[in-house]
Amino acid sequence: MTPKADTLRIGLLLPVADLYHRLWSDIDDVLERLGGQVAERLTAAGLNAERSVAVSLPGQVTAACDDFVTQEVDLLVVALAPYCPSGVLAPALVASRLPVLLWPMQSILRLDPQEYDAEAIKLNHGVHGVQDLANVLGKTAKGFGVIHGHHEQPQFITQLRQWARAGRIIRAMQEAGPVQVGGHFEHMLDLQVGEDEFLRQMGIAPTVVATSDLAGQMALISPSDVTAGVDRYRRTFEMGTDVSDSLLEKTARGEAALRAILSRTGCRACGLNFLQLCNDERVADGLHVAASMLMCEGLGYAGEGDWVTAVLVRAMQQGFGVASFSEVFSIGYADNRLVLKHWGEGNFTMARTRPRLLASRFRDRHTAEFAIVDFEFEPGPATLVNLNSTAEERGRLISIAGEIAEDHLPKIDGPRGIFLPAGGDVNNLLTQYTYLGGSHHMALIGGTPMDVLEKVCRLAGWSYHRL
Repeated sequence: MTPKADTLRIGLLLPVADLYHRLWSDIDDVLERLGGQVAERLTAAGLNAERSVAVSLPGQVTAACDDFVTQEVDLLVVALAPYCPSGVLAPALVASRLPVLLWPMQSILRLDPQEYDAEAIKLNHGVHGVQDLANVLGKTAKGFGVIHGHHEQPQFITQLRQWARAGRIIRAMQEAGPVQVGGHFEHMLDLQVGEDEFLRQMGIAPTVVATSDLAGQMALISPSDVTAGVDRYRRTFEMGTDVSDSLLEKTARGEAALRAILSRTGCRACGLNFLQLCNDERVADGLHVAASMLMCEGLGYAGEGDWVTAVLVRAMQQGFGVASFSEVFSIGYADNRLVLKHWGEGNFTMARTRPRLLASRFRDRHTAEFAIVDFEFEPGPATLVNLNSTAEERGRLISIAGEIAEDHLPKIDGPRGIFLPAGGDVNNLLTQYTYLGGSHHMALIGGTPMDVLEKVCRLAGWSYHRL
């Protein structure tokens, strides 16, 4: 599956040392002219690029960063053609949550020793500015990337596009504003990393909603909204024989209530704890259909109240066009295959055939009957992605490339598929994954965009492990 058709947004920051205003009176003009030419070339290549004015003072850098935030750029490129000291740039870059890429922007592509003079140096000595700034940023908690190359080189454009997509993924995480309904699944501690430093640095925290609040919202849903939801289900799904009209109405009411909460809070991701939802007799629904519908619209979701993986799923959707929540359930040791499955929630835009609605039951303190979504993932290249943290509360991303097999799993239901890791040996793969602290919740994406995932970690300051 390819990324959705969209335009990645880049902001070009144009720094220049204030000293150079006294050495070259036209330095701002020639720098802004070069920045404009680069922006035009990038835009022609399908990247929406905007440039700042020339900046030389810390306050000017801060103002430019604020402007780029307003413009909702995915990536801030510090385009150093002349030199600018790190002390001018670093404070604003560290304070900003914009993903930052350092680039020694040059006017010359090929070095001609016979023509290299003082005028050529003017817009072609930013490389030591990049080295100065990278040295300083590397001693802070601010993640960043570095790119080398000339804007006329096709490989540079390809790399820059990957960096911009990585920046969009980070921005999607920062803006996800997750909701958690029903708290965390009790004692399931591998998913409870929400207080870790790497998430605080990104400014990500959940809006906590009690199941009683959801039940109260369900009571407010109008009959017309319930009817509209049921009609949508009938258009979207093949119906199982045990799915009654009353079950569809209950499902639609729960979905409408969850949507109302997301709308009221401005949230784009949710972690739902089925245990609390099913055991609250006023709800009595794991909301699996609601979660599936939301994922199909590009929102994030994870089960057991795991709002962190929900944020990851949202970010993968924004970065790559489609993603689903999933888990590894069982292992084929002899044939090096894994079963991917969850109870009844998944992104059915990734289904190989039309999805079905089935009835399911959960018996704990009470008996809850609710609908689930049933489908098999479409065969083809795919990647599993896990977000967790180190003992030092630093972010850690793990990816496993492979493919969804053609094989069917006809005797179970829910979102499911057989995954063939590209590395083959599942013994070694799962051992490495476990030692790295990989948690049991994952995002499943189409394709194998490993270079982009590595760049996400560079920009975020996380460790990356490609298995």
